[in-house]
Amino acid sequence: MRRLDCCVASSASRCSFPGWVTDMETFLPAILSDLLGRSISYLVQRYRQQSTVQDDLEKLRLALVRVHVTVEEAEARHITNKAMLRQLDVLREAMYSGYHMLDALTYRAHADGASFSFAPSRLNAAKRLRLLAADEGAAELRRTVDSLGRTIADMREFVVFLKGYPRISTQPYSMHLLLDKLMFGRQKEVEQVVGFLLQPDVCGAGAGAGAGVLHIVGVARVGKSTLVEHVCHDERVRGRFSSIVCLSREDLEDMGDHRALTVKHGSHASHGSSLVVVDLAEDEEPVGDGAWRRLRSSAMCRARGSRIIVTSRSPETVRGIPAARAIELKFLRDDVYWYFFKVLAFGSANPDDHPRLASIAMDISAEQKGGFIGATIASSLMRANPDAHYWTLILKNMREYTRKHRAMFGKHPHDLLRNNHPVYLWRLAESSKIFLCHGFYTACPAKQEIPRVTFQEVLSGRVTPHGRFEVLAWTSQIPPCRSYLMSCSLDTPPGPHRVLDRKKRLRQLVT
Repeated sequence: MRRLDCCVASSASRCSFPGWVTDMETFLPAILSDLLGRSISYLVQRYRQQSTVQDDLEKLRLALVRVHVTVEEAEARHITNKAMLRQLDVLREAMYSGYHMLDALTYRAHADGASFSFAPSRLNAAKRLRLLAADEGAAELRRTVDSLGRTIADMREFVVFLKGYPRISTQPYSMHLLLDKLMFGRQKEVEQVVGFLLQPDVCGAGAGAGAGVLHIVGVARVGKSTLVEHVCHDERVRGRFSSIVCLSREDLEDMGDHRALTVKHGSHASHGSSLVVVDLAEDEEPVGDGAWRRLRSSAMCRARGSRIIVTSRSPETVRGIPAARAIELKFLRDDVYWYFFKVLAFGSANPDDHPRLASIAMDISAEQKGGFIGATIASSLMRANPDAHYWTLILKNMREYTRKHRAMFGKHPHDLLRNNHPVYLWRLAESSKIFLCHGFYTACPAKQEIPRVTFQEVLSGRVTPHGRFEVLAWTSQIPPCRSYLMSCSLDTPPGPHRVLDRKKRLRQLVT
């Protein structure tokens, strides 16, 4: 304070008070004018950025309409040219990516509530778009629009050549009616498998050589059997092979037994080339060399042009089987999965008319981690009650369900279920009982009695079983039309010491 007083006194001694006031009267208007100019310039720039974002969103919408129409037209025609099929894959990927970007921006911006919390949002749509213009989202939007524009420019020849291919059966108008009866998002893998099966032999090699074997590897319930079943029903494949035979591990290890095999086409005694499908998806133990040699030496595999497809969950299972090619089947990308989930969740309704619900649906979709069964279960609950509070309750339970299992076991509950480890389930109904899933397995409706109680009924609280029971999670309408069952229990929670003992046992099972 003394130094400051000295400085002020020194300054006062060098200049008179009226002169200092005159200088400030001259200097202040210049400062205010500069600040006002900067503020106006900033507001104009932000307005232009916001207008650019709105323009880009509109360009993205129009571009997606053109691409979507082209993809639907292409999927309604029987395309056989490989280059055309690759171009169609590029269009699909661009369409899914573009829709994901558009939905993420428009639904988040126009939703009444924040997507990452359950409290009402303090930002209206205009404010969110202004924030978007200021961050990297605007740059990403611009890149998406430019990329889609280049894709549209490159598809002109594709549209011209498309007219030369014949049409196939007419599809239903509502996409949600179609998704339950088709294999979604696997067109690229189908063409890879079909292309392998139809390729000619090299130097006269048959199925006994490595060129005749294809591995399809993927985690549980990713769609391996569905992919193979779809390929086996393809007209090109059925025209190529005189018989299509399916083998289990038991069949593979006892090739000398003349019991009836599962034949999907022709007869296992047919002469000519055969397609042999070995399903090891339910087993994790490696196949013995003896079993593989017996398969190679069998009559149906010695024929020229025969092929073998082996499906398994792990590459270790088929390590001893020489193969010409392997395909790893993964879950759908986030943008592709969101397109699939959105159609299931909204059915015939338009998500654009319900932006708040669409915003919640995007978060629920992200919680599913690409699971087809989870998408079917969640979407059926959502379609039954299209209410924002109800959907928010589903999302809240899902997040708590994931958080609890990550804290207890260090893994996502979906990963635990795929390995048949017990998990704690959630219910929308208020209850003090513990809902536990002990296992997940498949069944054939034609050979096994299927439970009448569905998993959705237990989740929603419409049905409250007691003790140990089985529920139907989902019955696929796509061949092989399997039913997915869950072994569950709903019990009164034990005392505190027993709860700790149960958690300890579950951790031991997981680890």
